[in-house]
Order: sequence, then C-alpha cells, then structure tokens
Amino acid sequence: MLSFSSRFGFILLCVFILFALGACGEESPTEQAHSPIEVNVLRAMEHSVPIGGLYPGRTVGSKEVQIRARVEGILLRRAYTEGQAVTAGQLLFEIDAAPFEVALNRVKAQLAQANATLSAAQRRWQRAQELIKTNAISRRERDDTESDLDFAKAAVKLAEAEVQAAKINLDYTQVKAPIAGITSREAVSEGSLVGPENSLLTTITQLDPLWVNVSLPDKLVLGVRRMIDRGEAAFEGKREVEILVGQGEPYPHFGQVNFTESAIDRRTGTVQLRAIIPNPDNTLLPGQFLRVKLHGLMSLNSIVLPARAVLQGAQGTYVYKVGKDNLAEILNVTLGMDADDGVIIESGVESGDLIVVDGVSRVQPGAVLAPRELTPEGDPVSSKPEEQDSAESDSAPVDSAATEGDAE
Repeated sequence: MLSFSSRFGFILLCVFILFALGACGEESPTEQAHSPIEVNVLRAMEHSVPIGGLYPGRTVGSKEVQIRARVEGILLRRAYTEGQAVTAGQLLFEIDAAPFEVALNRVKAQLAQANATLSAAQRRWQRAQELIKTNAISRRERDDTESDLDFAKAAVKLAEAEVQAAKINLDYTQVKAPIAGITSREAVSEGSLVGPENSLLTTITQLDPLWVNVSLPDKLVLGVRRMIDRGEAAFEGKREVEILVGQGEPYPHFGQVNFTESAIDRRTGTVQLRAIIPNPDNTLLPGQFLRVKLHGLMSLNSIVLPARAVLQGAQGTYVYKVGKDNLAEILNVTLGMDADDGVIIESGVESGDLIVVDGVSRVQPGAVLAPRELTPEGDPVSSKPEEQDSAESDSAPVDSAATEGDAE
C-alpha cells in the first residue's frame, strides 16, 4: 500500500502531465497571428488583349422618310394598312385628281394653239425668203417675219413645259412609297384638305438594316488615340460591334462601324459612333435602348488583372503582390481601360509578379501568404508529375499488419 504522501505526489505528477500535453496541443496567439493566409494568385503576363467595355446605344432606322403631299387637294383614300410593311413604289394615298386633269387638258390645248401659231409663222417665213430675192418685200418685213417665227418657237416650248408640269402635278395625286419599310399611322384622315400647310401624311422607316448610335466617353476615345499614337494599341480585323439586348442576351448578328463623330458633344461629354447592323427578322425596333460591345481594338503587350484584385485606399489604387518569403507587399498601380478579362494596368506591376486575386480582404501588408497560382482561365496551376508522385507516396496508407509487427 502506498502512503498518503506517495499518492498525493502521484496525483500532482498526473496533473502536471495533462497541463503539459494541453499546452503542446494549442497554438500561442503569436503563432496564430503568423499562420499563412490562403489566397489565389495570378502571374502577371504581357500579352495583347481586346479592349472591352459595354456602352449604351440606341437604334434608329437607317432610312426614315416623311411622306408629304406635294400638291393641294382633298385626300380621297389611304391605300395601305397603318403599321404594315410596304414596298418601294407602292401606292399609299390618293388625292383628288380632277382639278389637275382639267389643268392638264388646258395646257395641252395651249400647246396645240402654240403649234398652230408656229406652223403659220414658218409658212410666212418661207414666203418671205422667196420674196426677198425679187425685192418684192422690204428687208424690214423679212426681219419681222423671222422674229414672229422665233416667238412662235418659244411659245411652243413654253406650252410644252406647262404640259410637263401639269403631268407631274397629276402624278403627285398618287402618293407612292419612295423606299421599302414600316409605315406609321396616318397623320391626316381621308377627306381632309392637304397641301403646303398640311403636307405630312405618314412616315416610313427602313428596319433592315438598322443604325445603332453609340455614346463613347470622351476619355475612352482620347485614350485610345494616344495609345494608337504610342504604338500601344491597334485595330485588328474588322471594326465590329456586338449587340446585347434584354438581360445581356447576345444579338445573333454583328454590326459594322460606318461613322465616328469628329467632335465631342459638350452637353454629354461623349463621342457619337454609328454602326450598321442587319435586322432581317425585324427583331430590333427603332428607338430601342441596348448595350454595345466593340470588337477589333487590341491593346498590345498589356498586363490585365481581374477587377476584384484591385483595391482603393487612402494611398490610391493598389494591389497585393506575393513578395519574398511569401510576404504580402503593396503595389500602387495606375489603371488603364477596361479589357474583356478585367482592367489594363498601365504601371505598377511588372511581368512575372504574383498578384493576389482572391482573398484580398484578409490580407495585410507583411502578412504571410499561402499562395495558390491560377491560370489566366481561373483554374489552379497543376503541379509537376514528380511532385504528384511524391505527394501520393506520402499520403499512401500504411500497412496495419506491418505496423503491428513492428510494435510487437
């Protein structure tokens, strides 16, 4: 039997051992503070990237024609259905033609009268030519006969012009479509008096193709021009535009840029760009707001980082870099234009730098990082085959029988 003092000493020894084991199993606050922070990083690389960004646009008809009455009269009939498609040359309206038919017949009669006068003048001139040879008439009478002939010829030409004008006015009573497109509602109803003071009848808008007016920020346009002048950007391929409608749904047809305004709108601070886009199914309508993405403009030898990697602080715009011994370093950066995969870094980051892209909210300057490198597509970089084999051998299960034999 153990004495009381021996038992008490044994108990104190057990308590001491338990405290020692507990202390070994816990990390000190200092160790916890310096534990590596797991982050995803991306290696900065220089390459050519398309300059992206979405910009507001609005569709307009490539041709929009106002149909107006060119002669005064009573509007007798509308020959089309409002809002429907019409073809070039199709009859739209009829204006009362009776007054113009009368006017045409009147000038035709005047033309016949002028022709008769011309025939008589020609016969007098021919007789005068014969009589002057025998001095049967004076030279003055001969000259008067020649003048009468010239006046008769001029009167015929005037009458012919009047007939032509009357025919044109009569044709204008048949109002036809100058282009193919979609009609609007009629501006005046049948039975109304139309003319110079009330000439607008309807409007025709051509829907295929359509024009898309795009508003580009002046800083973007000026920045692109500077980059092109410095050889940092260039147009490659076609200058196309991609249309996004609704909730970002892509429109199946690409457009072509056909005009760029040479001045900045002082009211909005934007530069207008226009693109022509096919619209065979009339999917898009004039006046529709949409978003436009430009294609064909490339930024050469640029470093692009995801927008989530860029932070804003009192010291300006910055990113975190994985430095020596995996310590976090701050890099102040200058941002350029938006690209398809993020934002272009004009300065502050060198090619080959490992930049933190995920987990930046937990990073502080000087923090120890546990980086995991991603590919530009966002996938983890796979380890080397020999590293995988080593990892597999380290993690292979241990034979329990052998372990028991060694224990024995």
